[in-house]
Amino acid sequence: MKTAIGLAALLAGVSLPVLALAQEATQATALEPIIVTAQKRKAESKDVPASIAVKTGETLSLRKTKRREDAIAAEPNAQTGAVTAKLYTSFTAIRGVGSALIESDPSVGIYVDGVGIGNAQAHSGTLLDVDRIEILRGPQGTLYGRNNIAGSVNIISNLPDPDHTGGEIGVDFGRFGTLGTTGIFNTPIGDNGWAVRGALSTSKTDGFLHSTVDGSDLGGGKDVHGRLSIAGGITDNLEFLGIVDIERQVLDGEMFGMPEADFLKGRRGVAVDDPTRIDSDLATASGQMTYRLDNGDKIVSITGFQKSAVEVGGNGFPLGYFAAYDALFQSMGFTDFRYRADNPFDGRYRQWSQEVRYVSEDNERLNWVAGLYGEFSQASRVYGANSTFTGGEATLSTRGDTDTVSLSAFADGTYALNDQWKLFGGLRVGHDRKTFDYDFNANATAQLLGLTGAFAPGYSAKLSEAYVTPRIGLQFEPMDGLDLYGGISSGYKSGGFNSGFVGLGDEGAYDSERIVSYELGLKSAALDDRLKVEASIFYIDWRDQQVQGFNALTGATPISNAPRSESRGGELSVAYDLDDHWTLTAGAGYADATYKDYRNARALNGSGTVDVSGNQQQFVSRFTAAAGVTYQWDTGWDDLVGKVGVNYRYRSSYYFDVQNTISQKGYGLVDAYAGLENDRYAAYVFAKNIGDVDYRIVATDLGTGKLVSPGDPLTFGGSFKVKF
Repeated sequence: MKTAIGLAALLAGVSLPVLALAQEATQATALEPIIVTAQKRKAESKDVPASIAVKTGETLSLRKTKRREDAIAAEPNAQTGAVTAKLYTSFTAIRGVGSALIESDPSVGIYVDGVGIGNAQAHSGTLLDVDRIEILRGPQGTLYGRNNIAGSVNIISNLPDPDHTGGEIGVDFGRFGTLGTTGIFNTPIGDNGWAVRGALSTSKTDGFLHSTVDGSDLGGGKDVHGRLSIAGGITDNLEFLGIVDIERQVLDGEMFGMPEADFLKGRRGVAVDDPTRIDSDLATASGQMTYRLDNGDKIVSITGFQKSAVEVGGNGFPLGYFAAYDALFQSMGFTDFRYRADNPFDGRYRQWSQEVRYVSEDNERLNWVAGLYGEFSQASRVYGANSTFTGGEATLSTRGDTDTVSLSAFADGTYALNDQWKLFGGLRVGHDRKTFDYDFNANATAQLLGLTGAFAPGYSAKLSEAYVTPRIGLQFEPMDGLDLYGGISSGYKSGGFNSGFVGLGDEGAYDSERIVSYELGLKSAALDDRLKVEASIFYIDWRDQQVQGFNALTGATPISNAPRSESRGGELSVAYDLDDHWTLTAGAGYADATYKDYRNARALNGSGTVDVSGNQQQFVSRFTAAAGVTYQWDTGWDDLVGKVGVNYRYRSSYYFDVQNTISQKGYGLVDAYAGLENDRYAAYVFAKNIGDVDYRIVATDLGTGKLVSPGDPLTFGGSFKVKF
């Protein structure tokens, strides 16, 4: 009851000053509304009864936000990162709900032009020719289906324009040998409404770390990303949009961390003689058909194919990290024994998806969408752990293959009860079927050394489960410019199978996750839409959370279910256009995400289980905030507009492990940019992490000491582009 009273008081405290400002609104020119497709039908962001953050492609470009994970992490109550290495073990969380598992389905759905990225390892990638990003907080099980229990991220690209011929060519450069290029071109095809658009970007960086063994750069990489799209009308009522999107990323100097003592001393050298190389490929092809009915409604069909691959090779550990293991086997006569000298991984994923939906448009009282969705995917993951010695090696490897068939039907809509009240709700009914095969192999030397005794020899399993994810709520508009809403929504994340190094007793399936979320919120606009305030509060009841453990004694990485977890908190955002020059933005989020009941978490040292009930969710900060100020003006020369911006982000302390033993204290980062731009060219300079703050982005303990990876230090550079 106290919590409910406090949350109600918070909403009241936010809404009262907004009402006062609304009554004092001036007659300034109203800003254009923000149109989103978060509900799979066009609507103004202020009319969507959910917490949603929207960033335009222009804003992302000015802030030099070049990656999907960075765009997500810049928003309050959203975190992204890696568990051990970039592109290998991705992590994404919204409102404290997330997943750091590469052997299970994602908790946050990421969609690029309507097609979901089903493999969590492929969530990290660059942004290319983006129109906007929509980040929906809270479970989206009704509209987006399975594996959206934390929220959904929609990335919408710029589409072909039949009324424009032109493009741009740009170059970026910066500290640590960073260099990037971008090219975009759009042209009509004939005069019948068809057009094609192409975009290509390349980037490379040397990294800011180095090996103390041979002086080579660490943390560097390169990326190539291209997209080709074509759109036009087949008939007066039927439209087509086809997109092919391909990206290749390479990290050729990655590592699994440096000793924490070196990080605390500010060192940037690591004793790594065989850095990890990570190759990541993602290719997506999609075709969208839109048929417009005479009554204004439409039928939309989206067919998608996607494949991704991640290959990992090399050592990546500092010399001497496994010294105790090396000494043990050397004492047994294995000269120059090196434990886990190579840690290969090969992951492959293929996905076929089809959605057909009927969308009502601009009906006076009832707006709705209903459809069918089907998906088939094949995933294969091969892990290796190879130890070497003079004259031989001991090899361990596992292979897990999963085939998934997922089918569902959904409907969602909003009904205007009167001029002030609206009822919204929906329902999705679905079914998942998975089949799984697992193999474990070891050569004779590994068996002789006793490295195989703790692992399961292999198994096969099946999973079949139906799910229902409803939502329902009310919207209330007490006055122009103020919308209140309250609702209950739900989410489902599919179960799966342990497929890494599976210990004896861990064979078989782990359970699916279920979430029910309760949310209250408001959206307001005042001063002729120059001041916008949004606020929300939530409580999330999370059952059977999938948690990956690590047994330092055996190297097993089992996934188990935490019976109950929860998250409670809220968000507040303010955007204010003071005049034609100044814009202020600010946002804050609070998410108290904990394990409510988890008495059998796997102990790191292999001693059994520990009770972590009450512990904070790993990788999740309780408090996050962001603020920014921008200023633009007409220079009076060559139609140039000057633009300057400063942005600040903060996140409070958080833990890297379930047992809450490895932590990162809170920190804040300041970024800035300045430049000149007109319709023909643009030039900018920028700086990130201006305070050169030291912070960890990865920290782990594999049983012989803490390893950490530092975040990017102060970086700066410039960019120039020509438009035509």
